[in-house]
Amino acid sequence: MKTEFITRLGALSLMLLSMNGCPLWAQTLPQEQLRQAFALEKANKPAAAITALKALLDAQTLDASGTGKAWNILGLAYEDLGEFSLSQHAYEESLRILSSDPDIRNHAMALNDFGGMYVAIGQLDTAQKMKVRALGEYERVDDHGGIVRACYDLAQIAFGRGKVHEAAKFLERAMKEARSANDLDDDDWAAIASLQGWQAEVNGDHTVSIARYKQALELWRKLHGEEHPDTGWGLVLLGAADAEGGHASAGLAEMKQGVAILGRTLGEKNLRYVSVELTYARLLDKEGFHAEAAQVKAATEPVLREVYGEQCVGCTVSAAAFR
Repeated sequence: MKTEFITRLGALSLMLLSMNGCPLWAQTLPQEQLRQAFALEKANKPAAAITALKALLDAQTLDASGTGKAWNILGLAYEDLGEFSLSQHAYEESLRILSSDPDIRNHAMALNDFGGMYVAIGQLDTAQKMKVRALGEYERVDDHGGIVRACYDLAQIAFGRGKVHEAAKFLERAMKEARSANDLDDDDWAAIASLQGWQAEVNGDHTVSIARYKQALELWRKLHGEEHPDTGWGLVLLGAADAEGGHASAGLAEMKQGVAILGRTLGEKNLRYVSVELTYARLLDKEGFHAEAAQVKAATEPVLREVYGEQCVGCTVSAAAFR
């Protein structure tokens, strides 16, 4: 999970990283370089983060804990680019190194993040096993923030599989643990709000669903600005809820805006973007815009087959992940 201390790094840190050969970068302490690379990844600059992380790993200036964290961030960055084979390798390196880290929270974080990659490629059984293992490790050290993140991720998986009762239990646990956590940021609260929106939607309470999705979108906008995948995703969620709640015109406009942001920030061959495009096409068709829906679908389906065929759909998890 991308923690809140990164958000306090200002634009100066990002500027330093983006300047090739900048002497200030070379003079920065390794741990600060690692935080700056994480800031780039969080700011949706995965390519720049990868360049910085590779240089940092090649320099071999980090201790074992820092090296394991660097590989974990590299896994996140490759995942953002849709390079799932490279992402898997990076996460496995991270887990191998962090398996002997005295701070079990670092291993739990890498395990939970690795599970997120399997969510992204639709392997929910593997994702759930990893996140349940991560939850157990967080529980062993009473890491309330880690428990919150693992629980809301497990709620997301359960909702995605139609296991509403199980999802509700994980979401309730996340909210309970949040009262004791002191390291949650707006990303965490936005994730929780969006899941509350999903829960209300499943229960047929469109008013609450729309309110929670609006809350999540406002938090993502505040934290990331307009041109960020999370903001685009928030608009897609709100648009779908508005349309379902009887506000078709507003919902379609929000979803169209969100899809456009995802296309610009993720790229039009990103698996998540293409999947959302098809969801948008189904909503258009449902609301009577059949010609436009058919046009979007015809343009998107071949790209989805191409992209899905290129992804790590056959990724198998190393046994090391469960040690």
